[in-house]
Amino acid sequence: MLHLLQPIWMTLATGIAVPVFIHLWHRRPGKVLRISSVQLLAASSVRHARSWRVSDWWLLLLRCLLIVLLALLLSQPVWRKPLTARTVKGWVVTEQAAYPPFRHQIDSLLRQGFQLHATDTAFTHLRRPDELPPDTSAASYWQLLQTLSHKVPADLPVYLFTGNRLARFSGPMPAVALTLHWQTMTPADSVDNWNDYTYLLENDSLRIRKGRSTPSGTVFSYHDTQRGNSDTATLYYTIYTDKYPEDARYLEAALKAVRQYTHRKISLLSVRQATAIPASQDWLWWLSDSPVPANIKAGRTIRYATGTPQTVAATIGNTYIRLFRRLPATDTAGAMWRDSYGNPLLTKDNLYTHIDPTWNELPWSGEFPEKLLELTLPATWDKQHDRRSIDTRQLALPAPAAAVKPAVLPQQETSLEKTVWIILFLAFCVERYLSSKTAVKSE
Repeated sequence: MLHLLQPIWMTLATGIAVPVFIHLWHRRPGKVLRISSVQLLAASSVRHARSWRVSDWWLLLLRCLLIVLLALLLSQPVWRKPLTARTVKGWVVTEQAAYPPFRHQIDSLLRQGFQLHATDTAFTHLRRPDELPPDTSAASYWQLLQTLSHKVPADLPVYLFTGNRLARFSGPMPAVALTLHWQTMTPADSVDNWNDYTYLLENDSLRIRKGRSTPSGTVFSYHDTQRGNSDTATLYYTIYTDKYPEDARYLEAALKAVRQYTHRKISLLSVRQATAIPASQDWLWWLSDSPVPANIKAGRTIRYATGTPQTVAATIGNTYIRLFRRLPATDTAGAMWRDSYGNPLLTKDNLYTHIDPTWNELPWSGEFPEKLLELTLPATWDKQHDRRSIDTRQLALPAPAAAVKPAVLPQQETSLEKTVWIILFLAFCVERYLSSKTAVKSE
């Protein structure tokens, strides 16, 4: 069935009124027959005859057809038909980088009648493997799989060839109805080394935390060097509390453990009076229910949230640290700690629990300094450096019977733009030929 992707352009077809009007308004010069009795008289003005009958029907139809074809071409015509296992043998969906490792298998499938498609969102139909576009997409393969399930029926064989980088498998695995044969390959740039952090130690030397990512995992190592021109400085921490002194003691002990582990030059100051807080610091932990004074400056301020405590039975994040009480979260942007129900515990500025044994097990947990270390030296887990690969066992999809089948039957689209171009060119050539022939005949 014919479909137009941009049907608004078909309004140009109304332009066929122009050649029709010209043909109807066409005035033909009248024929002059000279006889001997008036040959010596002055020539009179040339007379014309107007006929409201259409002449040159074929020429008129061709000119109208040219306008209709031009409007059709701008409307991006496609031919859609139901995509079933009876009309198409199967699909081969591959990335450009995955074609060389699986060349023999892909070529064999294409010779058997499978269709070649790119891994873009439209799954563009290609004629040859050398037409595969470069791999520039960073979208999740799970999202690609979800889109693919709406393009092909459940019983159509699909062979998918992609990379195996773990960073491309973000999000939950979708439940799709696909007859899928998925094969992955390790990209050429499978190892990456980078300098993650450089900071000043207590002995004034520099410690460089280096990252190394391979298909098997990502590890970090430390290397100490002499101080150079790197932009490093002492980290200044200030802990303020007015009525939670035990909370301040637990936090200070955990920060000292971080300092002892990293050997970073960290200055800790715990105060009970707001007037004793320095004019500026890198970190300010405001363990108080009162608001932070406007004149106190800090690179990062984390304060106790206020509100009515709620009793819960949960854990903190992906840990075994039990959570007993929490405050209702009003700021959910940039949550770094969450409870096991997904509720924010620590956002950019607010802590929705207390560092107290009656609120949680943070004071007694060895994972508390680790959580603080993640705040102080967050690992660079961006996709730029991540070279980890997914385990092939994780690519096993749910059974098709348990998956959700699409309600609309998938359609196969074939672009008709090339066909319309050919017809348009042939019609133009025939119109020019008939027009020139008609002009010669009238002369």
